[in-house]
Amino acid sequence: MGFLITNARIIEKNNVLRIVEILVEDESIAAVSETGTHQAKETIDAKNMLVLPGLVDPHVHFRDSGVPNVAQKAKEDFSSGSKAALAGGVTVALDMPNTVPPTVSVQDYKTKAANASKTSYCDFGLYAGASNDNLNEIPKMLDAGAIAVKLFMGSSTGNLLVDSAEAQEKIFALGAELNFILAVHAEDEECIRFHADFYNDKKIRSHNEVRPAKCAETAVSNVIDLVRKHNNPTYILHVSTAKEVELIRSAKKTLPVFMEVTPHHLFLNESDEETQKNRVKINPPVRTEKDNEALWIALNNCTVDAIGTDHAPHTLDEKRKPYWEAPSGFPGIETRLPLMITAALEHRTTLEIVQRTCCQNPATIFRLPNKGFIAKGYDADLVFVDLSEERRVEDEKMFSRSKWSPYAGKNLRGWPSLVYLRGRKVYEHGTFFGPFGKEVTKN
Repeated sequence: MGFLITNARIIEKNNVLRIVEILVEDESIAAVSETGTHQAKETIDAKNMLVLPGLVDPHVHFRDSGVPNVAQKAKEDFSSGSKAALAGGVTVALDMPNTVPPTVSVQDYKTKAANASKTSYCDFGLYAGASNDNLNEIPKMLDAGAIAVKLFMGSSTGNLLVDSAEAQEKIFALGAELNFILAVHAEDEECIRFHADFYNDKKIRSHNEVRPAKCAETAVSNVIDLVRKHNNPTYILHVSTAKEVELIRSAKKTLPVFMEVTPHHLFLNESDEETQKNRVKINPPVRTEKDNEALWIALNNCTVDAIGTDHAPHTLDEKRKPYWEAPSGFPGIETRLPLMITAALEHRTTLEIVQRTCCQNPATIFRLPNKGFIAKGYDADLVFVDLSEERRVEDEKMFSRSKWSPYAGKNLRGWPSLVYLRGRKVYEHGTFFGPFGKEVTKN
């Protein structure tokens, strides 16, 4: 089976938009050419809409281990999370291991993968979790299909903390030996605990005050030292401060280090806590306006490799709890693309950079064959966007089971209207088709 997409506007180098036709055969792109070159039994007129490669989100928390858990299911599972992904143009979501129970053994991995294969509406990859004592299980999870390994150097949601310097070093050394991508939550645990103890009985102005920039900057410096020693490919998650950017920019000249930023560290800062309180509590915290500015500069000068959402939903009831009891994290997978496209249309960045950091680079970094590009031989993962359509973010219209967004009330452009996954229509104007998601393989 095949079809032809005509009048598709795609992004090329130097931010050039070119109108093309895209021939799809079976699950793949068979040709990308000038209009009028090919014929097919079925033709879809893109009507000059922007067509992007399916987005790859390298950092999601769908909360679904494959083991039934009522409390987690109230926030998200693979079915609801993958629907939210498609609504945000994401055709590949890479899910983190800090579920209940965590993904720390090959049996945990297989249970999670089997469940996701039955319920996911988008394609997916799964991280293996590193712990203080599961070094022997990591190779088994990689053999079973794990896309990368996640290391929590600082405590966050779940119990996967590895704060022992000896254990951290062994994991970096294993990364060099097996050449896997090591994704690191880089916050220093000793620093986190010191400040938590100090502020425990004091009035809290912001989460950034309790979990300050120094904790992230210390950990990133330690990560770079470990990569310098072991030369293992390392992906530093949710970079949030100007100092981290400086450290990583220098390291990238000689070391296999990749840098991720999130939309919330670009668009939100401490001032948002005044109005949103715990709704924007997240690890690492939203920082200062100066940090926002440094991240935008890093994005536009190509220091930033990828934009991951860190989609980590909690219920609003949980978020309404007092500061110390409220969990960190919030939904974000549906709003990454409209936030970034709106920023491009407002000349804060470019459409080319959005495509590179949301589609192409994540697929390349995580070694996903046939993903992230609109080119012959690649999977026909295609996202149609009407750049003229503006829509307000509304809590009740979110597809994530948590049903809220820290961006509620914002008017954004760049919402996906139609999404294809491997040549099959999976989303159109709020309607989903599937589930047809498959586990991705890596090169």
